[in-house]
Amino acid sequence: MSWNSDLCFMCLGEYDAVIICMGAKADVLPELSGKLPLRTCRGVIACLQPSDGIGQDYPDDGPSILSDAWLAIQGPRSVYMGSTWEWKSRNSSPNVSADEASKALEELLPKALSIYPGIKNWSFTGARAGLRAMPPLSANGSLPLLGCIEDLIGKTQTSKFWLFGGLGSRGLLYHAWLGKLMAQAVLSCNEHRIPAELTAWKNINQ
Repeated sequence: MSWNSDLCFMCLGEYDAVIICMGAKADVLPELSGKLPLRTCRGVIACLQPSDGIGQDYPDDGPSILSDAWLAIQGPRSVYMGSTWEWKSRNSSPNVSADEASKALEELLPKALSIYPGIKNWSFTGARAGLRAMPPLSANGSLPLLGCIEDLIGKTQTSKFWLFGGLGSRGLLYHAWLGKLMAQAVLSCNEHRIPAELTAWKNINQ
């Protein structure tokens, strides 16, 4: 389906609401192009596993770690280490060149060693990348973009079109809570179910 079509044609059949949650690609919709205060940032993560005969498995009760570098544990013998920051990038390809992977590993490994020294005996097995949709900075920090967007796209229907985006690099921590808030707001057709701090972004361009 072409993204040049109207938002109404994104859903086939009957529907009560459309929630746009396309991350860094939300602004490819003509109705939202240039209207969202999102900043793009490419991030590369490295995949690691214990080196044969040297590296120890990650403890069964060991948690994932969020720090200057984060470790997302996928099991006792698999961890994702992230992430780099390439601001203003529009490269959404998950593919990572050997040179880019090497630079990411060089940047991330010293940070990871400070929180989990045992990772020095783990081996690099690959890398992949993604494009973040970073929210704007505000007095309250970088807060996600939620809310009804009918005024933004020039629609007159009641609470039909909503945006859920800009979760940035911390979406893993609060995606479920924000999803619950959004669902409550959509089902009740009441944007006020969402904290005002998360809908304040709509006033930026006014």
